[in-house]
Amino acid sequence: MNIRVLPSLNTRDQWITFCRREQPYCYVEQPVCLVDFQSSFLQLTLFPEHGDAIKYSLGSRNSMEPAWQLIKACNWQLETLINGLNEMDFSSNVRDNALLQVHTDLTARKVFAREKLLPPQQTGLLKPLTAQPQRWDNLSLCRMISHQQFQDLRSEQVYLQGSQLRPSAPPATPAADELIQLLLEEDQPCSGELREGRLFLLLHGQPIASLIPKLTWPEPRLL
Repeated sequence: MNIRVLPSLNTRDQWITFCRREQPYCYVEQPVCLVDFQSSFLQLTLFPEHGDAIKYSLGSRNSMEPAWQLIKACNWQLETLINGLNEMDFSSNVRDNALLQVHTDLTARKVFAREKLLPPQQTGLLKPLTAQPQRWDNLSLCRMISHQQFQDLRSEQVYLQGSQLRPSAPPATPAADELIQLLLEEDQPCSGELREGRLFLLLHGQPIASLIPKLTWPEPRLL
């Protein structure tokens, strides 16, 4: 899934524009986080330098107004809101915190994200390729695939969990998102090899997929 990236969320107009999207769900460059306001709860996922992603859930089951009032109370500054959350003691009654005294229906939870989430600098902020790289490594392959700079993607061997290959599996078309996830794993060294115009993606020297590079500049994604 392609997740849009916004430079910031620091003004009323930016928040209104964001909430008017068909899916108010995006990465923010500064401060780095994932913002999800698709329900009455504002969910913020932060990416610490070390350890798993941390998710905050703020809002009310009855209405999005409490979360909206909290954003307003922080002067529309996402960084102010995040700084306040980081200072809260979630081992006690979080309603005692001054940050949450803007609406009586507001609740707050802090959890470790169950799903594996990646910070935007490893996904959405990858720049597209403008020329064929000298060496097709994990990063260059991921940049190409994440910006859909290819055509005719097909399976050569099916990659299974646990780094196992099953050559006898049906040649189902691999999902681009799954390939990106594989390429972002540092312990999975991948490479690319051009053969008569097709680029074969190799895992430990074995082909897992192939495609035809199409290195044209992609359409702008931040509209």
